[in-house]
Amino acid sequence: MKKVLVAVVVLLVGLVVSGCGSKYADVKKTNTKFAKATEAYVADLEKADDAKSVAKAINGYADEMEVFWPKMKALSEKYPELQDPNNVPKQIQASQKESEASGKKMAATFMKLMPYMTDPEVRKAQERLGKIMSQQ
Repeated sequence: MKKVLVAVVVLLVGLVVSGCGSKYADVKKTNTKFAKATEAYVADLEKADDAKSVAKAINGYADEMEVFWPKMKALSEKYPELQDPNNVPKQIQASQKESEASGKKMAATFMKLMPYMTDPEVRKAQERLGKIMSQQ
């Protein structure tokens, strides 16, 4: 699960940070949709109060990631210069803080999941999401 979180945070940093400037217009568009999906996922998990609603939130996010993950991977390959968080172009460095905040919000959701991880449907949903996000 930590591996998935690290991958998400790295991609968030890379994609959110790269969203400025016309060179990265496609990244910005994809990232905006990805950020909205992530925000909706966090909100759904914050409202979840039982295993069924947690599994539903995870599966909803997994549905979104099935679409976004291949796009993000393709953009990562198209703009390899954005994969180095220590060498972010100056014009987009301000966005890096925003992406770090999104990563922290998502990381906080894992604490919400912990009480429900023994539920078979939650585990199945989490495994599905992990499988999608670990596709190379």
